[in-house]
Amino acid sequence: MKTVLLVDDDPATIEAWTLCMQSQDCKVLSAFDGNGALALLGEHSVDIVVSDWKMPGLGGALLCQTMKTNSAFAHIPFLMISGHPHPPAFVHYDGYLQKPVETEALLSAVDRLCAAKHRRPF
Repeated sequence: MKTVLLVDDDPATIEAWTLCMQSQDCKVLSAFDGNGALALLGEHSVDIVVSDWKMPGLGGALLCQTMKTNSAFAHIPFLMISGHPHPPAFVHYDGYLQKPVETEALLSAVDRLCAAKHRRPF
């Protein structure tokens, strides 16, 4: 069973993404900003982070940058999601989807990134 950490400042989005992930028998953790996500990452083993880009406090871009520069979290795939048509070029995320995200696209991206993680040598 995959553990997915969902990060978005919109409760309705978190709810929709949660239902989507639970339909695939994923364990779901959620946070409303990057700081909350980092706290959860320190307490739980996570297979992938799915995060909105722009949020109050610590947004998705800085969350991703923080994770990728921390050896404890750098191996975790990061799927950035945003309503903005152009992803941030200064961040090394593993995948990008534009809102609104269709269920099939979200599930496919999560599966693809998690599968790629398991093929990488550590």
